[in-house]
Amino acid sequence: MKAILRAAAKMFIFISAVMTYFVAALTLYPSLKKNPMQARKKIARLISAYARFACWFMGIKVSLKGAERLKQGNNLIVSNHLSYTDILVICSYFPACFVTSVEMRDTPFLGHICKLAGCVFVERRNKKNLGNEVKEITEALKAGLDVVIFPEATSTNGEEVIRFRRPLFRSAIDSQIPVKPLTLNYRSLDNVEVSLRNRDEVFWYGDMTFVDHLWNFFKHGEIAVDLWVGEDLKVGDEIDHGILAEQSHAKVKSHYRQVLA
Repeated sequence: MKAILRAAAKMFIFISAVMTYFVAALTLYPSLKKNPMQARKKIARLISAYARFACWFMGIKVSLKGAERLKQGNNLIVSNHLSYTDILVICSYFPACFVTSVEMRDTPFLGHICKLAGCVFVERRNKKNLGNEVKEITEALKAGLDVVIFPEATSTNGEEVIRFRRPLFRSAIDSQIPVKPLTLNYRSLDNVEVSLRNRDEVFWYGDMTFVDHLWNFFKHGEIAVDLWVGEDLKVGDEIDHGILAEQSHAKVKSHYRQVLA
């Protein structure tokens, strides 16, 4: 009963926060069409404030590793991907524009949040439009925005950091903006180590539904997360987007703790 009451209270706060965000974001929506980059900067700062609040009431305790590397100019930020909570953790430290899939855009409720968050949507299976999507990310980077991508192209079950998809790394080359690798490790849930036994309470992947997973997640009191911030990976004439993807994957993977037992 206590867990259900906790979940109900958190769900109420979550829905209230989303509704107030909608009201605040709607005032910026017209400028998102007229001057998208300036609007996205304002939206990024707004989302960052909401993300910090969300981490607080959801019980997400973040331990930052490499705080001295937190801000060295704007970046193409890349990270492993385990759940929707990744966005809250990252955004609480980096006011940023997120790149996500058209499948996420078309997800009920969550898609509306993404649209009002100024996300860039990519159709990873449609190579014909890839150039336009890379161009949009490049323009955002040149405009001084931090842009976050999850190069695994899907959220995973925590057993490994899978191969990074290369195409979107072209935006770092084209803009000459460095890549900043991040690694997320979900360490414990209610003071119990995250393992194969409880990972489905934390990670959101496969065919899990958002609302059901969120309700179960809200039943818990506290989740501990480590966020490792890496050194910027410089770009140059001798580095192509394939090499940059491999370097980024190696950095992220080197600090990742596999969930195996």
